[in-house]
Amino acid sequence: MRLVIVDDGTLTARALIKELPSALAGRPVDMEILPAGDRCAATSAPSGDTGRVREFYGSPAELAGRVTGANILVVHKAPVTGEVMDGAPDLRLIACARAHPVNVDVAAAAKRGITVVHAPGRAAESTADLTMALLLHLARQLGEVCHQIGRLGPGLWQYDCRSFLEGLELAGKTLGIVGFGQVGRRVAVRAKAFGMHLLVHSPHVDPAQIRAAGCRPASLEELLSSADFVSLHTRPWPEKIGLIGAAQLDMMKSSACLINTARGELVDEAALYRALKEKKIRAAALDVLVQEPPPPEHPFFTLSNLFLTPHLGGKTEAAPVRAARIIAGEIVNFLAGRPLEHVVARND
Repeated sequence: MRLVIVDDGTLTARALIKELPSALAGRPVDMEILPAGDRCAATSAPSGDTGRVREFYGSPAELAGRVTGANILVVHKAPVTGEVMDGAPDLRLIACARAHPVNVDVAAAAKRGITVVHAPGRAAESTADLTMALLLHLARQLGEVCHQIGRLGPGLWQYDCRSFLEGLELAGKTLGIVGFGQVGRRVAVRAKAFGMHLLVHSPHVDPAQIRAAGCRPASLEELLSSADFVSLHTRPWPEKIGLIGAAQLDMMKSSACLINTARGELVDEAALYRALKEKKIRAAALDVLVQEPPPPEHPFFTLSNLFLTPHLGGKTEAAPVRAARIIAGEIVNFLAGRPLEHVVARND
């Protein structure tokens, strides 16, 4: 059995290279580490075969010529298109160490009888932590504090200056959580510790589970109109693209804040820009954008009430190791003929 790990230079790839040899020791596996080549992320949706994958590093054509003979292909951000799969006619398993394997053409794999597994929850704790950090950042105006420190230095300690930096206490405020999966549930636990009231909109989750977690189920309309903070934790299925648009932003209180650590496609960025520019909502914090990296002329860079982070949700020391161990466990299951726990369904 030949296993190929594509080393794309990421921390997760390094964790895979470290964890897999010990996890597979004594098993009939010939392991090869394959450098990814050109570590260049796709910044726009390509056409043709490559158009069904995104957020990847490297060239599908180059990778296709180097995976011949692989039975198991392990990747983090390398592009796994139909062309790549055809380059490895004996391929039986693709293991992608991401929560959402958007760099793998799952439909193409299904047509070829290739199983795809992934690492759900790899960054759930990390992303929940970041969500709370962003919430606190907005509540206490920390962006404005940093700006004014740079501008005024010691002068900011003057009482009149500090008075303009009055923030919010979280206790008693309402947090609306859109999506109650692995991240949303962890955010709820953290927010409860701050004494917040919790509304949850997650139509595919049993309301009894939401109540058992100390939250109240709500329609999206009720959540948006009632919450002081709205945090997105759902996946951008086709019907959810632009889930938060002009109409939804109009439902929010003028004092409310929006946080998105899920996917950029969930938010209509033009509508959010207008809402922030016109002060229809108080502020927003985004860890994800539709296009990453954004163009230098992106209008978001002109807003003082928007805080951006460069997709840091999973950037902790624990998340890559957790991903590698999930993937190692699935490969062991595959080799032993046991059921796989994290199979990705085809997405077409």
